Amino acid sequence: MKDVQNTPDTRNIALKEAGIKNLSYPITILDREDREQRTVADIQMSVSLPHHFKGTHMSRFLEVLTSSGCRFTGSTIPTVLNKLKQTLQAESARIRIEFPYFLTKKAPVSKSEAKMSYNCVFTGESTASTHDFVLTVTVPVSTLCPCSKEISESGAHNQRGYITMDVRTRQLPDGSFVMIWIEELVEIAEASASS
Repeated sequence: MKDVQNTPDTRNIALKEAGIKNLSYPITILDREDREQRTVADIQMSVSLPHHFKGTHMSRFLEVLTSSGCRFTGSTIPTVLNKLKQTLQAESARIRIEFPYFLTKKAPVSKSEAKMSYNCVFTGESTASTHDFVLTVTVPVSTLCPCSKEISESGAHNQRGYITMDVRTRQLPDGSFVMIWIEELVEIAEASASS
């Protein structure tokens, strides 16, 4: 059978991105204490498609992901991106890994402990000249209702809100990115809430 995908593309149309999305996959995230947390991520991976290719090899995305060991930090993302570019002969690559991250929290009154879920996203992009990594963390917080506080002598009510932080980190000489821990961003958000 003729290998149609590997025949030259005479239309000369390059694509900015071609890849996979909505891939539900088990991953491991390192926490600040150097412990591993296993979770399930929604993963998107893409590469640029040069004008002389008819398409990309979708199965190679999963091969690169699996060969990475599925352990992700700011220092492993550049390795995955470079492997994508090399394997798929692309000038640029992008990965987006969205996952729930769990921390143990104490209830304010009873002090009983339970797991709290935080939505997190690792987004990495690599071209021939630039490399980028953004950590996004969404933290549920309580905010004190100012109107309720004004009219109540005691017992003003709180409202639930969300703080979403996108933190772009600096790349180090070895190609990895400065580590920003999810726990740090959660602590900053919780300290910024009004109740």
